[in-house]
Amino acid sequence: MRSFVVLASCFAGSGGFAACLEENSTAPGDSPSRGGSAGSPRVGGTKSTTGSATAGGSGSSTTSTNAGSGAGAGEGGGGVTGTGTVGGAGGSVDAGLGGGGGAKDGGSKDAPIGSEGSAPDACSTALVCDNFDSYTASGNPGGMWRVETLAGGTVSLDTMRAFSGRNAVRVAVPGTASYERAFITLRGAPLFPVTRNILFGRMMIYVTRVPTSTVHWSFVQGQGTMVPGIPNATDAVYRYGAQINGNRFLAQYDTVPSSDCAQRSQTTVPMNQWTCVEWRFDGEVKELDFWLNGTLIPDLSVRQMAVPSQGTCQNRNFNGIWEPPIFNSLSVGWQHYQTGPGEMWIDDFAFGTQRMGCPVPL
Repeated sequence: MRSFVVLASCFAGSGGFAACLEENSTAPGDSPSRGGSAGSPRVGGTKSTTGSATAGGSGSSTTSTNAGSGAGAGEGGGGVTGTGTVGGAGGSVDAGLGGGGGAKDGGSKDAPIGSEGSAPDACSTALVCDNFDSYTASGNPGGMWRVETLAGGTVSLDTMRAFSGRNAVRVAVPGTASYERAFITLRGAPLFPVTRNILFGRMMIYVTRVPTSTVHWSFVQGQGTMVPGIPNATDAVYRYGAQINGNRFLAQYDTVPSSDCAQRSQTTVPMNQWTCVEWRFDGEVKELDFWLNGTLIPDLSVRQMAVPSQGTCQNRNFNGIWEPPIFNSLSVGWQHYQTGPGEMWIDDFAFGTQRMGCPVPL
């Protein structure tokens, strides 16, 4: 078993042990594709599965200079929104709360948050659970979080809005440059790699500003530099974000060399209200899923490749399969690939290897 310096933020490691990252440890460099990770506001202490949460200290902001490639450019047809399980050729998926990746093809409906069968404490199964209250506004999150900004993007702890407790993380970009970033990132050991290469996550978001033109922006991405299915690739990402007037959700995939694939939804980003977003990046079976306020959004479910009526790959020589990386980082915040401003608050973040559900109250 590895040993780690106990200094700032503690969390459950992939091997089932509690571990801590030194607050001022150096993060690996950004990958050459997609603009790297951006930073999001402060992070409170993370919850260990073997003990109580430990408060982390504030950290400094790191600027990344790697803009990366664009993603999901161009408008596409939308799919049909709805609730329930995902059907179709790719097979259905409905990972119930606490069911983890093994809940594929379960055929049951999503359990309403707070209903019988939902997890009583999402943090009890999470690798990281953070409400950002252990940090002092208006600094940057520290501890395990790596704050990355680019071209005017900003990340800060904020008391103006919070879903729970005192603090939330505000991320914002001015919109004057094509590549702007305001991410916070979890990267490397002891969190990564994760069991079966499957990432589940959730967070509350409060979006106040989106671009008004056809601008693609991302709010969560799982990334890795090893891509077993594409021997010559040096990087790949699974993402969720929005496009088409800046407010229609989409799933997105990109690699180095670029593939630039997208699957678009007609579901729009709720504005000026707290919204729960959940995601599943499944590197074992090459699938993605997305829940909005506890409800699965079928046209954001990807089964190895985009549904032709909802999107395509900009690289016409690419075979269309969303080959996953071996995930070694997870970023949340804001990153965009054309000009246009954006602003969002993040609270009650959780990440693990099974679905955790939305925080209460919703």
